[in-house]
Amino acid sequence: MRLLRRILLILVIVIVLIVLAGGGAFIYSTRRVLPQVDGTITLKGLDGPITIYRDAKGVPQIYASTTHDLFYAQGFVQAQDRWWQMEFNRHVGQGRISELVGKNDTALRNDIFIRTLGWNRAAQANLDAAPKSTLDVTQAFSDGINGYIGGKSGAELALEYSVLSLTGVNIPIEKWKALDSFGYAVAEGWSLSGNADSELQRVNLYKKMGGDAAGQALIDNFYAPPYPYDKKPTIITADELPLKAAPVQTANIPAPVPVIAPGTDLSHVQTNLVGALTAGYGLVMGQGAGIGSNNWVVGGKLTSSGKPILANDPHIDIQMPAIWYEMGLHCTTVSDKCPYDVTGFSFPGTPGIVIGHNAHIAWGVTNVGPDVQDLYIIKVDPTTDTKYELDGKTEDMKVITETIKFGDGTPSKDIRVRMTHFGPIVTDTPAYSKQSDKPLALRWTGISNISDIAGSVLNIDKAADWNTFRSALTTWGVPSQNFVYADTEGNIGYQTPGLIPIRAKGHSGLTPVDGSTTQYDWKGFIPFENLPSVYNPPSGFIATANEALIPVSYYAGLADQLGDKFGKDSNYVISQEWDYGYRAQRIVELLTATPKHTVDTIATVQGDMLSIPAREILPAALKLDYGSDIPKEVLDWMRGWDYQERMTSGQAALYETFWISLATRVWKDKVGYVPDGSNIAWGLTLLLDQPTNTLWGTAGRDGTLRSAMVEAYNTVVKKLGGDYKSWQWSALHHALWISTPLGSSGIGPLENFVNIGPLSVGGGNETVAVSHWDDSDPYDTGGGISSMRVIMDLSNFDGSQWILPTGQSGHATSPHYRDMNDQWRNIQYNVMPWDAAGIKKAAVSTLTLQPG
Repeated sequence: MRLLRRILLILVIVIVLIVLAGGGAFIYSTRRVLPQVDGTITLKGLDGPITIYRDAKGVPQIYASTTHDLFYAQGFVQAQDRWWQMEFNRHVGQGRISELVGKNDTALRNDIFIRTLGWNRAAQANLDAAPKSTLDVTQAFSDGINGYIGGKSGAELALEYSVLSLTGVNIPIEKWKALDSFGYAVAEGWSLSGNADSELQRVNLYKKMGGDAAGQALIDNFYAPPYPYDKKPTIITADELPLKAAPVQTANIPAPVPVIAPGTDLSHVQTNLVGALTAGYGLVMGQGAGIGSNNWVVGGKLTSSGKPILANDPHIDIQMPAIWYEMGLHCTTVSDKCPYDVTGFSFPGTPGIVIGHNAHIAWGVTNVGPDVQDLYIIKVDPTTDTKYELDGKTEDMKVITETIKFGDGTPSKDIRVRMTHFGPIVTDTPAYSKQSDKPLALRWTGISNISDIAGSVLNIDKAADWNTFRSALTTWGVPSQNFVYADTEGNIGYQTPGLIPIRAKGHSGLTPVDGSTTQYDWKGFIPFENLPSVYNPPSGFIATANEALIPVSYYAGLADQLGDKFGKDSNYVISQEWDYGYRAQRIVELLTATPKHTVDTIATVQGDMLSIPAREILPAALKLDYGSDIPKEVLDWMRGWDYQERMTSGQAALYETFWISLATRVWKDKVGYVPDGSNIAWGLTLLLDQPTNTLWGTAGRDGTLRSAMVEAYNTVVKKLGGDYKSWQWSALHHALWISTPLGSSGIGPLENFVNIGPLSVGGGNETVAVSHWDDSDPYDTGGGISSMRVIMDLSNFDGSQWILPTGQSGHATSPHYRDMNDQWRNIQYNVMPWDAAGIKKAAVSTLTLQPG
């Protein structure tokens, strides 16, 4: 954002002078964007009056007599509180970020990436294929947004317009279109999809480890080891498998698919940018390590009330404002014509409730993480770069011209998109151009297939039981999610939806494959009825935390069921790159430790900060003799640790510093950086049983553990002082919520005005209450956090609880911009009212939208 700094400095000086002088201009310019939340507003196109109650946290509960008015009001209210966020996200979804910030290298890189992949084209295709019921709701929602923004200047809508105008960027206020909502859904799908980047990373790692079988084995066994099915949980257990038609024997489990397809030449893949694919990376939700979620549902036999309790906390990149917006949508009379009575969490810019409950059911989601992306090596005709070889024939690429415009008046830029049978040539983008000497095409379900996410959400919102809930998920394409379910009758369930490819024999999906042949084309998708599902399991609970979805024996049954159509030797594996089950293991431990759960005990589970990697790795280091390098009392103190990474824990500060030092010693000199993630934690755990493995280096296991611990101790002493009893994890571990784009301006006073923090937080990378960090900014959270927490009580919906990490509003001068931050980091909650009388009683403001 260097473009902003020079002019923003002038703005900041002016603002500071105005504030110091006590003038009213600053107050006026920042408060004029706050919406009206009391009284009456007259709007055209309404069927009748709409009532919007807001509580002390700014949560709106909307009551309307028709479906049209209900979603009109949802769009209106979201725009009132989150318009700039919606404006920015629609430009992301369409690859038009440069129109907001002007000529800027980072924005341009992202726009080129997005337009090349074709998020905008995919959104249009999904819109064109959407059923009338989805289109009607989306149009009403768009009309509501336009009802709010219509006739207003940028300065009346958000502070960002006023600031950016000083840099020469003048943003026209365009009407919201249904396409904008569909574009956001595609962008969200990218954030929660994989694994194109890891395909290149894996090849790069093989090369860095010597390029031979021994080096590949070290990566496959310790950097990205197989999931430990015998030691960590799976979401669905062996006795809950959905495929009962054919008995499955262990001997029938298919042999692992070779990681590299036979005969594939990967010598063209570069080794200089491992893990450095950044364009289009992390927009909207984030991506990579730290992006996941927890959810679980406990059946009535394990609760004090005898009814289920459902909990969810999605882990998404830290951002300002929150990605979620809490609200309720209520038809004043629920009927076939107006069937909605639902509350929960929405995405600003999209209609419906994504996570929540209605009068009958509750649901939550986490990311499945299936492998839905593949890279293909394209053999381009040497005489013209718009032709390529496919099955021995020369084929023409489809060439698309995309025009990128700049909000500061810089002349527009045309880019060429080359489309192949498999998808766009992604090495034409800055993100991938230096990753391969040969063109690579990307196939991804999000751009190659139709998905009606909006329709699925709307049908979930009005589902009344397990069957209608599952039916609603049949149109859910991308991203695949772990849905947990509960109903007021006492039933609980789990369902995987989504487009999950069936690959050809020999195609693991873990590295790029030959694109001069259709040999490695996808065979199809796992049919919905064959996707993992369980209803009222004997265990009485279902827990998901991005761990492996099913035991490997599932795949043999799947091949038996689908082999006649897709081939018995095809690759039916959903993914080979799961989270390694630490959070899931801890959740299961806590759920089974309490005989009868309540909302309070479930809140304790959500707030748990025990690190299983610490519990598994640290004891090996504490067995060693440190002589005078570390005082004995410090070692005894560490041995007494309960492994909880609370803000007040001094042991957590020493352990996490030890973790950096250990990962550095094992991996940095071999791969060029310090990796993090549950894969590395599990790999190090496995290495503990191999004291002379070459990865330990010449010092061996014990020498490496000892030097890592000594370095960690000295580092913490230097940072926090010699009195170990005064150490606290919170002194090292912080979180910073950055507003886009003003929060990255480099201008201190402006950043302090729009950002939150840095503030101390607890937790770590593999704790249930997650706060992901890596060594790029030691100890500070920059990745996944609990983007909201919710606990829904099916015995009494009014007893449900929720929290956001920031606040409901996207306006920095609103009292609801940051009013939940301390509650969030201290694992506290707000009441989630459901009964209409309770909602009215809790209201601190009431707004009526009146037809006129």
